Amino acid sequence: MTNDKIAVIDCQVAGIAGDMLVSALVDAGASAKKVRDAIFACQDSLKGSKISNASFEKIVTHGFSATQLQLSYKDGVHERKGAEMLRALTKTCDTLDLEQRAKAFALDTLKTIVSAEARVHGEDFSNVHLHEASSVDTLADIVGCATALQDLSLFGSKIVSTQVAVGGGKLTFSHGTVPNPADAILHIFQGRHFALAGGQAKEELTTPTGAALLANLAEGSVDYYPTIVPEKIGYGAGGKKFEGFANVVRVLIGSSPVALEKDTVCVVETNVDDATGEVMGNLIDRLTDAGAKDVTIIPGTTKKNRPTYLVRVVADNFLLNAVLSILFSESGTLGARVQQVERYVLQRAVVTVPVTIGENTFNVHVKVAKDAQGNTMGAKPEFEDIKIIAARLGVPARRVMEIVNAQVVHKV
Repeated sequence: MTNDKIAVIDCQVAGIAGDMLVSALVDAGASAKKVRDAIFACQDSLKGSKISNASFEKIVTHGFSATQLQLSYKDGVHERKGAEMLRALTKTCDTLDLEQRAKAFALDTLKTIVSAEARVHGEDFSNVHLHEASSVDTLADIVGCATALQDLSLFGSKIVSTQVAVGGGKLTFSHGTVPNPADAILHIFQGRHFALAGGQAKEELTTPTGAALLANLAEGSVDYYPTIVPEKIGYGAGGKKFEGFANVVRVLIGSSPVALEKDTVCVVETNVDDATGEVMGNLIDRLTDAGAKDVTIIPGTTKKNRPTYLVRVVADNFLLNAVLSILFSESGTLGARVQQVERYVLQRAVVTVPVTIGENTFNVHVKVAKDAQGNTMGAKPEFEDIKIIAARLGVPARRVMEIVNAQVVHKV
């Protein structure tokens, strides 16, 4: 279930950590009391831990007013199995008044951390040991964020982030000195639609907990803010101090002024000559299977009056390398033109509509587009469903389409 809220987590300057995100959410209007109570509940589930203080204080850093979580605790254990932390988190969530979506978000976040550590150290998920992420403050960050997000009604919203600043240099922790970002950060973001950037400090800017929270909350990173009417802005400060910039993550919460969604995509073009129709058909199939949003092939004439095909591919930015690889390998082209463009699209959804033809009832998938007022702008049945129905009934597909369209128009 979705709502019309939009949120942007801006971590392109100072990165993101769990305490920074929960502080920003409180600064944006989440109940500090509810979050504080949830944080204190964590100590009851984790043997050997004791929280003495959890408060949200207003501070000024580099001229920016921000909220900072000030957490004091003692923990008699310096290493725990990931499975133990998951049991403690599950117990904590069960004692709190959290929606199922909030519980799932919290558990998925910790599972992401454990899975990343398991891959880094070559251990089974059930046996991996946590060091820096084994303390009660990890649970506090995760449960605190889940509680704040629920209080702000952000579950089900469209949430994106900016590029993620990770810092540079080296860092030293329980396993010695490693390059920054640490391997756990890379595994957390691996295969997800986030762009990482170094940032302005040769230190760790993004922590594993911050990375895991972001990876399970946002759809991915964008180069530009989505079209948004700002309503709430929160600034969450971390504990480190840097020269030249504030150690702050910003959260912007708002709504869309129209039912149009805006994103950026890449448009890749190339000219292909000396290619058969079969080669071009295979090229379309390969690009479509790779996830391209649209593939257009336009016949034309090029230099020396040679016949040519103009191939135009529209795809998400993260697919650029895959698109180029397919173009070069399948078409034989020697170069391609690439540009980033903004794209506005109507809100769309695929719904299942029952359709009756004679004595038979079929479920047809229909793509529905709506305007800002929620009025249906268009409804298009999936042609694959039309072909299946036509084959079963022995009726021309054109006739089935007419019947389906006549019924769909009254049902969506």
